Amino acid sequence: MDPKYNWPKTPTVVGTRVKRLDGPDKVSGRAKYTFDVARPGMLYGRIVRSPYPHARVTGVDLSGAQKVKGFKSALIVRDPKDDKANTVMYQGDEVAAVVADTEEHAIDAARAVKVEYEVLPAVISVDAALAGNAPAVFTGGNVRQGQTQESGDLAAGFKSAAFTLDQTYSTHIITHVCMESHGTVCEWDGDKLTAWVTTQGVNSARENLATGLGIPQTNVRVICQYMGGGFGSKLQLGAEGLICARLAKQAGTPVKLMLDRKEEHLVTGNRPSAAARVKAGVAADGTITAFDGESWGTGGAGAGAGFPLPYIYQIANRRRAHKDVFINTGQQRPMRAPGHPQGSFITEIMMDELADLVKMDPVEFRLKNLPPEAPNAMWRSYLKEGAEAFGWSKRHPTGDPAPGSIKRGMGVAIGTWGGGGRGPSLAHCEIASDGSVTMRVGTQDIGTGTRTVVAMVTADALGLQPSQVTPQIGDTQYGVSGGSGGSTTAASTTPGIRIAALKALAALKEKLAPELGTGADALVAEGGRIHVAGDSSKGMSWADACKRIGPQPISTEADWQPGMTSVTTSGVQFAEATVDVKTGIVHATRVLVIQDCGLVLNQLTAESQVYGGVIGSLNFALFEDRILDKVTGQMVNPNMEWYLLAGMSDVPPIDVRLKNMPERGVVGLGEPPTVPTAAAVALAVRNAIGVTVRSLPLTPAKILQTLQQKA
Repeated sequence: MDPKYNWPKTPTVVGTRVKRLDGPDKVSGRAKYTFDVARPGMLYGRIVRSPYPHARVTGVDLSGAQKVKGFKSALIVRDPKDDKANTVMYQGDEVAAVVADTEEHAIDAARAVKVEYEVLPAVISVDAALAGNAPAVFTGGNVRQGQTQESGDLAAGFKSAAFTLDQTYSTHIITHVCMESHGTVCEWDGDKLTAWVTTQGVNSARENLATGLGIPQTNVRVICQYMGGGFGSKLQLGAEGLICARLAKQAGTPVKLMLDRKEEHLVTGNRPSAAARVKAGVAADGTITAFDGESWGTGGAGAGAGFPLPYIYQIANRRRAHKDVFINTGQQRPMRAPGHPQGSFITEIMMDELADLVKMDPVEFRLKNLPPEAPNAMWRSYLKEGAEAFGWSKRHPTGDPAPGSIKRGMGVAIGTWGGGGRGPSLAHCEIASDGSVTMRVGTQDIGTGTRTVVAMVTADALGLQPSQVTPQIGDTQYGVSGGSGGSTTAASTTPGIRIAALKALAALKEKLAPELGTGADALVAEGGRIHVAGDSSKGMSWADACKRIGPQPISTEADWQPGMTSVTTSGVQFAEATVDVKTGIVHATRVLVIQDCGLVLNQLTAESQVYGGVIGSLNFALFEDRILDKVTGQMVNPNMEWYLLAGMSDVPPIDVRLKNMPERGVVGLGEPPTVPTAAAVALAVRNAIGVTVRSLPLTPAKILQTLQQKA
C-alpha cells in the first residue's frame, strides 16, 4: 500500500468523541427499520410451524385458510409427498406459509391450516445422547466425535504436579433476543426483486436470495438502512426471507413477513451449550503442568458446538477431545464472539480453583501462566493496571468472612478476539461543486455507529467535520462489502474510505494548484480550508475550492488494502458482586474493563460497544436461559416474560478504559468486551460465597443448591 494513505499521526477527527449522526433520527422515530417499511398494496405473510421437535408431515390442508377473510395465497414448504423434505427436525421448523391483507388475517389463516404429523422419536437431552439412551435420529449418530488436539507429555505433566483437579464445567444455551425480529419485505418488478431485509449483510442477503430463488444476483437489490440488533443471527438470510420472496412472487404484490417473539426464540439461532470435564495439574510454584479436557456441546439439530479450550493460557502438556451432540432443537448461529465466552468461563473457573490449591492470588496465578506479552497480547500489563485501579488488594480470600447474609466478592478474567479487515469492500467518494461530500459503501450499520465512523474517516481525510459528509450505506447498489460480523466491519471498510477520500482530495488539489501558484503536493486540507502547507493565508475555503470542480463531481473509488489494519485484541475485566446467601440473588456491583482494539476510530461509540458487550455477558451469566420441556422437547419460555434479561437496575457501573494503538491500525471491538464478563462475575460470586458454581446461569436456585451441598 502506498504510504501516503497511512492513518495520520495527528488525526483531527478520528479518535475523538463524535455523537452518532443518526441519533436524532433514531430517537425521533424518523429512522426506518425493515419493521417500519410499508409498500403500496403490501400483504402480510405468516409461517405455519411444527409444534413437534421431530415429525413427518403427512398432510397439509389449506382449505380452511382459504376461507379466512383477507386470505390471498399460500405455499407448502414441507411437501408430504417429498420423502427428502417432509420431515421437521425441531419445534418451529417451517411447514407452510400464508399471505393475507392484514397481519391479523394472516395469523388467522395460518391457524386455519391443518397439518397432519407422524410424530417421530426425538433427541431432547444432551446427557441421554451422550449416554446412548436417546433414539437414533441423526444420520451418522447423535454424537459426532471431533478431532483430538494434543501437545507435550501429559503423563509427565501430571507426574510433576503438586496438586490435581478433576471437575466438570458447563454453560447453557441462550438465544439472540434481537429487539427487531428477523424479517423481510419483498417486492417484485418483473424478474427484479427489491428486498428490505433486517440483516447484518446486505450483500450476503442478496447472494442468499439469488441462490435460493435461482436468479442472477444482478436481479436482486437488498436494502437495510437500520437494523434493530442481530448479534450474529442476521449474518445469513433465514428461511423466512426466501418464503417472503416466493409469497410476493406468487401474490403479485409486495409482502411483508416479520417473525414474532416466539419464532425468534425457536428458529433464528442460539449460542450453543458447552461443557467439559477437566483434569488439570499444577506445580507448587503455580505453573499449570497438565490439562486434559473432554468437551462436548450442542448446536441443535445437526449443528456443531465448537469453542476454544483451554482459553489463552500457556500449558505445555495438554490434550483436548471434543464431541458435538445433536438434539432436535433449532440450530445455533454465530453469537457475539462465537465460542469464546464458553471457553473463557470453563477455563477461568478452573484457574481460580487451581490458584486456591497452591494458595496464590488469582491475578498472580494468571501472570504465572500467561503467554509472553506482545502488542496483541497485553494481558500482563492490563492485569497489573486493572488490579491497581480496581482495588484488588482489598479482595479477601475465597469466602467472605463478613457477618450477615450479604456476601461480597471480586473476580477477574481475560479475553481475546481476532477481528481485522478484509476485502472486497469498495468505497466510493464524490465531491460536488456545492461542497457536498458523499461516501458510499455497501456495508450496513448493525447499531454500532458505522454511519458515523464512515463520516468521521472521510472528514478526517478531507479536513472537514463529520457533519459535512453524507454517509450512504445499507444498500447493495453501493457496491460489494462484507457482512458485519466478527468485529470486522470497521477494519474492512475504513481503509477503502480513507483511500477513496484522499484520492478525491488529490483530484481537487490538482484543480486548485495552478490558481494558487503551487503544485498539488504542496497543498493541505485542514480546518475546512485548502491551502499551501505552512502558509494558511495562501488558500481558500472548502466551499470556494469546490466551486472550481465544475458540473461533473469528482468521483473516486477504492478498496480495502493491507497495512491499515491488523488482527487480535486483548482485554481484562474485573467484576465485583454481592450474593444474598439467604435468597441466592446475585447483584453485580461494578465492572472494570481494560481493552484494546487497535486504532480507536470514535471514542464514544467504541465505549458504547464495550458497555453493550458487558451487559450482554451479564445476561449470559445471571439471567438468560433457553429452557426445554424434558418430555416434549418444546421451549417453555419463548417470550420476554419468562426468558429473563437484565433491567436497568441490574446493570452495574462499568468503567471502560480503552487502549488506543494507532500504530496497529484498525482491529475491531464488537466481540472482545463480551468475552470475559460472565467468568469474572462467576468468580466474584465464588469469592463471595466460598464455593464454586461450575455452570451458568447463576440462578438463585443454583446458588442456594450449591451452598446447601457445601453445608
